[in-house]
Amino acid sequence: MAASVLLMTCGTIGGIGKEVDFPVSKQNLEKAIDSLYAKHPEYKIPGKWKAFDGWSKAGYDFLESKIFYFKSPPEEMYYVTFIGDSAMLANPRKVGIGLRAIYNGDAHGKWLLESELNSEEKERINTRFANEIITKLELYTKTKASK
Repeated sequence: MAASVLLMTCGTIGGIGKEVDFPVSKQNLEKAIDSLYAKHPEYKIPGKWKAFDGWSKAGYDFLESKIFYFKSPPEEMYYVTFIGDSAMLANPRKVGIGLRAIYNGDAHGKWLLESELNSEEKERINTRFANEIITKLELYTKTKASK
């Protein structure tokens, strides 16, 4: 079964953990994410997992998103979206992002949602996201994010 088909079965995405807000514009946060990928290309999706980036084909193309890959155990990818409608995303002083789903390379090719994770997994995932992604974005934006 194709990855995009599996994504269509997940319904409402929800979120894993709390929204993370940066006191900058969306454009500035996007530049910081571009810097993160440039300085740490290991966070880009590897070829072997590109087929699982089917969110747009699954009907989620209305969400502006990024995917972060982690090679070190446990190997996984995080699907992260900007939070809000066009007016909220146009705010020059605040933009939010949220961790929506994870993919861990299981044989079913399915992204996991918050409801499919136990509390220990959620804690580990949120800690990894904070330590490896959010802290770097704070450095690149020269700001402090809030939850």
